[in-house]
Amino acid sequence: MRRISSGDTRGAHAERSQGLSWCGGVSLGLMVLSLLLTGHLSRVAAQQRPTPHVLSLDDAVALAVQQSPQIKEQQFGVLKRQSQRAQANAARFAQFELTVVGGPSPRARGNQISSPDSKTDPAITGVFGLATFSLVQPLYTFGKIDSLRQAAAHGIAVSQAQVQERATRIALLVHEAYYGYLLARSLENLGSEIGDQLSSTIAKVQRQLEAGAPGVDQVDLFKLQTFQGELAKQLNDIRQGKALALTGLHTLTGLDPAQPIELAETALEPRVYDTVSLEQYVADARHMRPEFTQAREGVKAFEKLVEAAKADYYPVVFLGVFGSLAEATNRDRVKNPFISDRLKDDVVAPVLGLQWKLNLGITAARVDEVAAELGQIQQKHALAEQGIPFQVRQAYLEVQQHQANIAATRQGFRSGRQWLVAAVSNFDLGVGPGKDVADAVVAYAKLRAEYFQAVYNYNLGLARLDHAAGRDVAMVQPLLPPPPAKR
Repeated sequence: MRRISSGDTRGAHAERSQGLSWCGGVSLGLMVLSLLLTGHLSRVAAQQRPTPHVLSLDDAVALAVQQSPQIKEQQFGVLKRQSQRAQANAARFAQFELTVVGGPSPRARGNQISSPDSKTDPAITGVFGLATFSLVQPLYTFGKIDSLRQAAAHGIAVSQAQVQERATRIALLVHEAYYGYLLARSLENLGSEIGDQLSSTIAKVQRQLEAGAPGVDQVDLFKLQTFQGELAKQLNDIRQGKALALTGLHTLTGLDPAQPIELAETALEPRVYDTVSLEQYVADARHMRPEFTQAREGVKAFEKLVEAAKADYYPVVFLGVFGSLAEATNRDRVKNPFISDRLKDDVVAPVLGLQWKLNLGITAARVDEVAAELGQIQQKHALAEQGIPFQVRQAYLEVQQHQANIAATRQGFRSGRQWLVAAVSNFDLGVGPGKDVADAVVAYAKLRAEYFQAVYNYNLGLARLDHAAGRDVAMVQPLLPPPPAKR
């Protein structure tokens, strides 16, 4: 057996120390490298993660109105009406018409007295060119042109009101999606709060059952677990609604679905809003509601169209210039004013004329057709007179109802919260049964959820009241995209 000397011992100890030092150095290096890589990867992930687009309600409405294809579609209707007015305006001025033709020319030699050629035996030896023109200036149309111009102007007002109507409907959809998301998020937070309370209470009941504590039975546990399962189902529905509201905001605002959205508001709170009298809202609706504008301007437009249709019973008086210019390569020009050569002759004549289309049956039917369309528009106006004030009154009363519901449910859920705190305290102290906690949780959750629903209904009800009264037109009008350019 080899004797181990003290020198050997010191050498082995030194080797072990060096080995431990080396291992410690490697471990420290790996740790530092790991931290550096983790920090780098975190920074890379943060850089790759899209920055959320923070949206206020006003921002969402502005984006939706500016990006909506439906609004842009209606704006082309305005462009169409403007083109019709331009046509009506142009009808007041002189209209020039030119027709140019060319073709083979039969030979015609000689003059008006004699010619070696015959009309019955033409010889095609050349070509001809013929231009006919007319310049007609209407002088009096019995009001037809003026009626068409005024009808087109009222038609533009109708189309502009249709753009406003579509924009206010888009804005109302944005309100629904925006407040719907806030409602879902508030209910989700409430569900998480109730879920934590239930989990804590269930755990305590299970411990007491295992310990055989008095005042606790299996029924309490079953009741709590049943409500916990129902709560989980409700949370699934709430999260689906939340995702749907977020998808609606993406769709309405035209933002990329991959772009995260965060709302500027973090909680669903009642809007601060000063309502005016019901009579004022009804008066505003008659003045600002786009449907009223469409009905009023539509009636005026068709009244003018009826006048324009009746003007067809009468002639059009005009001043004009008519003429033709012709040239042929194989014909001699005839200078006798009593003889005309259609293929080689120049004629220009100023005239004062009268054009009268005596299609009395067709004209009468056309007048009846436009008058029937006028009757339809008048009935739409009458329907607006009846229906829109009713919509305003209904929206006004609903806002009052939702406001009262907010006050009632606020007091209710506060009392329910106190009940829940007392029931949990009694249960913790062993002087209250677990079922009292379950009953308090159900009552508190129900009233708190109804409070959030009342706030949602109130906020959305205010938007609907503004919509019914036409007050939202002033909000969306500055947000409308520029009209399409003429092509």
